[in-house]
Amino acid sequence: MAGITSIDTLMSLVTSAGYPDLKKISGNKIAVLTSENRVDVLKLISKSIKGSVYDKTPSSESSVGRVKIGTFSILAKPAGKQGAASAGVGNEQFLVDTVNKMLKKLGAANVIFNSSGKTFKINNCVKVESVGGDTAGRKKADVMFFTKGGKRVPVSIKKDDAETWESADSYFSVEAKRIIDKAIKAKKTKLVKQDSYYTIEPNIAVTATRKEKMDVVFGSDLGDGGAVVTKTFSKDDFSMKGESITVDASNIITDLSDVKGDKDVFFLIRNDKTRKSISQYPGIRILAAYKKRINKNVVIVER
Repeated sequence: MAGITSIDTLMSLVTSAGYPDLKKISGNKIAVLTSENRVDVLKLISKSIKGSVYDKTPSSESSVGRVKIGTFSILAKPAGKQGAASAGVGNEQFLVDTVNKMLKKLGAANVIFNSSGKTFKINNCVKVESVGGDTAGRKKADVMFFTKGGKRVPVSIKKDDAETWESADSYFSVEAKRIIDKAIKAKKTKLVKQDSYYTIEPNIAVTATRKEKMDVVFGSDLGDGGAVVTKTFSKDDFSMKGESITVDASNIITDLSDVKGDKDVFFLIRNDKTRKSISQYPGIRILAAYKKRINKNVVIVER
C-alpha cells in the first residue's frame, strides 16, 4: 500500500481495524495478539486495509499465514499459550465449537468432511466432543462425533503445516538403537559424545513398515470407521444446507492407501539433548514424521 511508510503507520491502521493488541516483531513486521480464530482475524484485516493481501501459506513463523502490505507483514498470534490455545488444540476446539453450534440449530445433521476427490460422512450426528487428552492404548482421536443411534466416530485433526505423526520415543526406541548401530557400521552417520549426551551426525531416517504406518497414523481407534482430517480451520470452512453440515478439508485419510506423497511415514532419528529414549544414547529423539519433514540434511538409511 502506497501510504504505508513506517511500522507505526501500519500499527495505527491495524488498531483502527479493531485489533489494538499488537506486538512489534521487527521494522516491517507486527503480530496481532488475539483469542479469536487467527485465520478469520487475518482475513478480516486484509478486507479492512486497502491494498493488503492475505497469504495463507504456512511457514515456520506462522501456521496460518500472514497479511502482506507492500514490504510489511501482519501475523496473528494466540493471546495466551495455555489450555485450548496451545499447539493444535485450539484448531480442534474451533471445529468442535463450530459444529456443535450448528447442531443446536439443526438438532441432528449429516456432517460431511470434503476435500478434493474425497469425502468422509458422519450420518445423524448429534454432538461433538474434544477427546485429545485421552491417548491411552495408542488412541489417536482428537474429536469424537456422536450419532443419534449411539455410534461414536473418532477423528484425528492435523493442521495444514503439520510435519509429524507422533513422538515415537517409546514406540520405536529399540528398533532405533539397532538402526543407529547399523548406520554407524555402514559409515552413514556417527555418534559424537558430548558432556552428558550424544549427537548424531548427520540425522538419519528410515521408511516405516505397513504395520508401523497403521500404528502411527490410525492408532488403536481410527482404523475401524475413523479418519484423519488435515485443515487449519476458519469459519469459512463450515456451511449448512438442509440437514447437512459440510466442512472443507485439505486432506482426508481413511485407509492406508491415502497415506502417500508428502504424508508418507518415516522415522526420523535426530538430536535433542533433553531426550533419553535410547538409554545407551541419551540425547537422541525419534519422530514418526511426514516425508516432507525429511530434508536434504537427513540421510535415509536401510533397515
